[in-house]
Amino acid sequence: MTRLDGWKVLNAGRGSDLVLAVDFATTGRSDSSFSDLAPLLGPELTVWETRQPDTGTGMSAAQYIELWAGEAEASGRPVRAVLGYCAGAVFAGELATRLAHRQQQRPALVVFDPEIPNPAGLDRDFAAMMDQFASVLSADEVAAARQAATAARADAPDFAAFGDALVATFREQAGAAFRREGLDADLMEEFAAVFRSFVSYLDAARQIDPTAAWRTAVAVNSRQRTEGALLAARSVDLPVDHVDLLRSRPTADAVGEAVGSLSAP
Repeated sequence: MTRLDGWKVLNAGRGSDLVLAVDFATTGRSDSSFSDLAPLLGPELTVWETRQPDTGTGMSAAQYIELWAGEAEASGRPVRAVLGYCAGAVFAGELATRLAHRQQQRPALVVFDPEIPNPAGLDRDFAAMMDQFASVLSADEVAAARQAATAARADAPDFAAFGDALVATFREQAGAAFRREGLDADLMEEFAAVFRSFVSYLDAARQIDPTAAWRTAVAVNSRQRTEGALLAARSVDLPVDHVDLLRSRPTADAVGEAVGSLSAP
């Protein structure tokens, strides 16, 4: 198979159809991922998950879609379903629309806690990232980071600028802690680069209006139901916390019902 730059193969499968999953999956995050869900969908399926290109300066929404759709189309394989998690649901809708113009049947679209990126969500994601460093940062450093984030959110002229301010705050607070603990500064920069890439991914998603695509979708919702779910053609509400949504057996069953016999016994 041709090397894929935009996709990671979660399951090689045995059939010709593809299931494409859009997410910004990072090592160590608390949220479940499509790596957790793929084994629950059955070994016969070919499941690809998006990779985030290491561009440094970010990409536009059109560039993301061109990369992901282009490689899927070049494979010559029909896409059976497109899945999207949180902000990935925005890209998933656009990707399904693009693919629908290139193949005979529109892919099924399934979105999980679909969400249009906003400053409040980015603030929440920043707090979650800082929590990952609780063993390195002091309580005062965490508090200072949270105060800086609050001030940046009030002062930033737009979403991207807010993200830049959060990256700078992380470097300042985590950098001091890493130096104090004698940890590798390059490792801290790697974490900062991942967060910067995540901000770019979210900012690109904000360039897409997912309304029309989401009206064709099945939304699979956790207990923390998002406003985006209100736009879906059909919703499936599950008694599952957001962080566990993609590792849940009921979620796999809901996906199987939505797109047809995808769930493993």
